[in-house]
Amino acid sequence: MNQQLIYNIIQLMLKGTDRDLNAGTISSVVITGITVVFIGLVLLIVFVTLYGKIFEAINNKKSEKTKKELEKILPSNPVVTVKKADTLPVVEDGIDEEIVAVITAAIAAMSVKAGKKSRPAWANAGIVENTRPF
Repeated sequence: MNQQLIYNIIQLMLKGTDRDLNAGTISSVVITGITVVFIGLVLLIVFVTLYGKIFEAINNKKSEKTKKELEKILPSNPVVTVKKADTLPVVEDGIDEEIVAVITAAIAAMSVKAGKKSRPAWANAGIVENTRPF
């Protein structure tokens, strides 16, 4: 009795799968799917292009306003003064330029901070929070 009931339930479940899936049905489903995907892609391309042009126009208007404001504030011919260095390094006679370059490179290498750069406090807090044991 139990086996007969299980057999009947399985037969009822399988009745819905007897669909006619011939080549025409399969091809129409595939063509419809591909068409929908490409229409969606074209719409996405159009929306992204429109958004780009809209924001570009907004940014151009803002930049034109700031240029006009800066032209009003700043003079047209600014005066720039250049100072000469007060003291220049003196190279003694008899010392080659190559030796001076080597000594300068050694001093520069020693003045550079060695080791890793430390992380900011918030980065350390995030690492501690995310790697905390349970």
